[in-house]
Amino acid sequence: MKKISFGVVGYGKMGSSLVKGVLNSGLLSAKNTKIYDLDGARIGLAKRDGLFAVESLAEIAGSHAILLAVKPKDMPRLLDKLKALVPAGSALFISIAAGIKIATMESRLGEGSRIVRVMPNIAASVNEAASVFVPNRWVRASDIKFATSLLECIGVAYRLDNESLIDAVTGISGSGPAYFFLMMKAIESAGKRSGLPGDLVRSLVSQTCRGAGTLALRSSEPFDQLIKIVASPGGTTEEALKVMESKGLSQTVIDAVVAAIEKSKKMNYS
Repeated sequence: MKKISFGVVGYGKMGSSLVKGVLNSGLLSAKNTKIYDLDGARIGLAKRDGLFAVESLAEIAGSHAILLAVKPKDMPRLLDKLKALVPAGSALFISIAAGIKIATMESRLGEGSRIVRVMPNIAASVNEAASVFVPNRWVRASDIKFATSLLECIGVAYRLDNESLIDAVTGISGSGPAYFFLMMKAIESAGKRSGLPGDLVRSLVSQTCRGAGTLALRSSEPFDQLIKIVASPGGTTEEALKVMESKGLSQTVIDAVVAAIEKSKKMNYS
């Protein structure tokens, strides 16, 4: 894997997180990873991260695999440029751009283009991402193996063959870290208000969130049962949950995730 040349277009928050996660895992080598970005500040960041920054798309055109990590609105123009540089089928394209359908990429890159559409999340930078990918019809078995290895080294990876489900994935795991950060911020505020030192309460909140996630991953029990395990009758947890439900927390979260999913469905850049 370390001998595979990896081109990256876009070194923003998500692109850099994924690249850092992959390099931290040792799957790919920094010397075989080339970064291209129109933003000089991001190029500077890539160089500080020890990566090889290039000045033109042509310099990554010969890569075995090319990660497309630009904003969705910039993708159509980028795809048109890449079509002129990369013969259809000669490279594996991995796109993490929300709202850019496989059909759009195929129409702009040309018939026979090997494409994997991915929805990762920001936790890729600490190798704890939850990623879902959808391959197109021209992807090879070796491409699936590479994409799976790439995503598994930054967390967990799941394959879907129904691209329409990507919107739901976007609303749940793509945007998901922000939901938990908001909850953690609220709990942190309550802890500070109760007199706990800021650094202590942040550590307590972060570790508690991590522990809950680990318990859920290792347990086959439904979430309702896990809640009952923590919430003893007449105890402090039960009291907190009563307040949350009286404020409509569960329905608010459901409505918020559905709104994110619907927004993803509308983000169709062609």
